[in-house]
Amino acid sequence: QARCERLHVHRAARVLVTSRYSGECAQRFYGLEQFPTVVPELIDLAAWRSRLAAFPAPADSGRFTVLYVGRFYRRKRVGLLLEAAAELRDAVPNLEIRIVGNGPCDAAWRAQAGHLKLENTVTWLADISRNDLAAEYNRAHIFCLPSVQEGFGIVLLEAMAAGKPIVAARAAAIPEVAPHATLVEPESAQSLAAGILALYESPEARAAQSARGLAWVEHFDAPLVARLFVDAVRGAT
Repeated sequence: QARCERLHVHRAARVLVTSRYSGECAQRFYGLEQFPTVVPELIDLAAWRSRLAAFPAPADSGRFTVLYVGRFYRRKRVGLLLEAAAELRDAVPNLEIRIVGNGPCDAAWRAQAGHLKLENTVTWLADISRNDLAAEYNRAHIFCLPSVQEGFGIVLLEAMAAGKPIVAARAAAIPEVAPHATLVEPESAQSLAAGILALYESPEARAAQSARGLAWVEHFDAPLVARLFVDAVRGAT
């Protein structure tokens, strides 16, 4: 697939990427001389907000909830989130990690959670409907993305639009997409735990980041991004 992509980008009149990080990768790996045009991924804010309003969180369980949403690939580093959860057991006694998704690392990560004795801390939700996903975002206090390789990260937009503060690795395109987030050292469970703990201990910081995210996500609304895409395509003709 990478060989085909390299061939196609050299044939194209214009190359579009979803982030500067992706553009840098295209230049480095495909030998592009001209930097590609960045058109970010989009979110239909009206539709997503309607869904969020229609599917509120269930009754408050009294637990501090951290949500992960994504495929179970190694690069997503969910194992680091599990290690962080184990570190936070005493500092955040009411912690719950809710994990949405599935994929090749499912068995390994479930085994790791068992080894760390996280049965009462981690809830595995597997693949769920968009309606249930909206309810999960509403339930969460924090969204967490420990991934070290994201060309963009649409889940970050979903979390922002839901008004959720974010803890994520300072890696790949994540700082571009969520510059206001609590960004921590990649590959470090300790840094991830510290980021979660800092937001747990400061409702004010959570509220401030939520407000910044709600404003920032407006840049990615579908009509705006659609215009950027059309302008980029017209520029290639």
